[in-house]
Amino acid sequence: MLRQYRNDKSLNNNDLPSISALPKGENSWRIDWFGDLAFPNRSIRRTQPSLFLYLSRVLDSNYRDDPSVLLSPDSTTPAKFQRKAWVSVGTLPLLRIGDIWCDGRLETRPDYELESFADLRIDDTTVHLIKAGLNLDDKGFLLPLSEHPWHMQCTHSYCVMVDLPDDRRLIIPCVELIRFYFGSSSSLVTKLFLPPLERKALYCNPKFDKANGRLVLELAEKISGASAADIGRLHLDPVAWRAAVHVGTSALKASLSNQHVYPQAFFPFEGNTTLIAAGRWLSFGEKPQATFIVYNLRSCSHPFPYHSLRYESKDNLRCPAQGGPSEPTQSAKRGHQSARDSRNQHLVEQDASNGLVPKIKQIRFEPRFPDLKKKTVWKNKSLSSPDASQSLIGTTAPPIDRVAIGEPGSERRIRSMDLAILSRPKSDKQPVPEFLREAVKELMQLQGLHIELLTESEEDGWTIPVTMLSNEDGEIDLRLFVDENADDLRLRRTSVFALRRDQEHLSVVFIEASPVHMKFYSTTGNDPEEIWQTLRYAARDFIYRRESENIAELINWVFENGID
Repeated sequence: MLRQYRNDKSLNNNDLPSISALPKGENSWRIDWFGDLAFPNRSIRRTQPSLFLYLSRVLDSNYRDDPSVLLSPDSTTPAKFQRKAWVSVGTLPLLRIGDIWCDGRLETRPDYELESFADLRIDDTTVHLIKAGLNLDDKGFLLPLSEHPWHMQCTHSYCVMVDLPDDRRLIIPCVELIRFYFGSSSSLVTKLFLPPLERKALYCNPKFDKANGRLVLELAEKISGASAADIGRLHLDPVAWRAAVHVGTSALKASLSNQHVYPQAFFPFEGNTTLIAAGRWLSFGEKPQATFIVYNLRSCSHPFPYHSLRYESKDNLRCPAQGGPSEPTQSAKRGHQSARDSRNQHLVEQDASNGLVPKIKQIRFEPRFPDLKKKTVWKNKSLSSPDASQSLIGTTAPPIDRVAIGEPGSERRIRSMDLAILSRPKSDKQPVPEFLREAVKELMQLQGLHIELLTESEEDGWTIPVTMLSNEDGEIDLRLFVDENADDLRLRRTSVFALRRDQEHLSVVFIEASPVHMKFYSTTGNDPEEIWQTLRYAARDFIYRRESENIAELINWVFENGID
């Protein structure tokens, strides 16, 4: 097992908004536990419920150099003096037990004891729903207060217990399980807490090709593309769907019984996995290190039930441009620019304005699922349009310094925000891959065309791996690979752009090579299967490629003369 004591300094915490519900001032506060679920103040917060958050002030300042001191109960104020705060469930993607916050901003994410649990079996014989204050068979508390006092006010909150070898166990708070497996966006996690959960509220028109593992679906309106991979699992795995539905139904059942609403959760799969988690070992009776309490999960190796996922998004929220079209010409139409955002925004616990344009806030954390590194998740992105090109008239209104999670529902000057959790290293402008730069530059200089990128992926924002082709013996043509070093081959990257003028439509494919390979294909833009066929044709044609011509001249010639 892997054990570390360190603070994670790799994250750019300046990207996170300040959470107004957390304690203010110079003191550092540790998130200890998640409590119950409620609508604490319906006069200002009606669109989504909140979770009760428990925090302790950190007393031992040595944690900045030696995070292991945080394992001691003496490192914080006594649990009976915990600070409590209501935080909207849509904020959950930002909140992890054990993280240290100061003046409403994330200060550090300690690893505590970082452990890897290999080849765990996850099913109803090994996973049990328990309460945090369980006295197991009257032999002792699984979370002894002498070693772990921070949950003492939430002993009725739910956890899942996973059996480990040698009569040991792994305990994960249910809210942490929800955050990890469904906290890819505020929009997704909020849906879980507002029953009944319906598939149409998340996606529609799914198509799955079992032969090659290709899944295509359309995300529902206001569902973030950051959750596409998770929603793909919800569609294909009935265990995942039941786990998602259970979050809201368990909360509703407790509410109807006039009980404190402590969310329940289960793993969204059955089978073997390797989990990496930050937390600490606790004793049980006379046995040391018998129970590992998880503060936050870091990684889960269980595979997703598809090979690739292509999704379409109806999301009309705005997020920062990642390499958009060139500046509009003087003859372009004029429009109005939305009020700009303050550099230091505060996330408040109120309903957002009905009149302000909602936006997406992209946050980048460590990758959660190693399996997705081997799979392609991608979508379309509009780059330019003759109708959409317009210069923007600025506004003299002051910047918006307050944002809120969830649906609008007030006239306050608060912008609605959806947190989208991404797992790739941040790049300021998601630069175009080098082999594609000249091509994109030429494309963006063309006038009178609607240009759409069909291969936007989280990997680099522009490309996906080239389609693999094999012969009758199952051998993959090595010309589709790039030799990065003496022992490592990787698939070439490819990018597809759809070009439309009036009723004419075609696609142009670029494949990583020197010189770059380019080829046009006659398309309609109306058939979802068309992109797969185009990618396959492009890979085949690349193997027998010819030297490409000037891009702009070819495109203009095609629209004037057509192609076969």
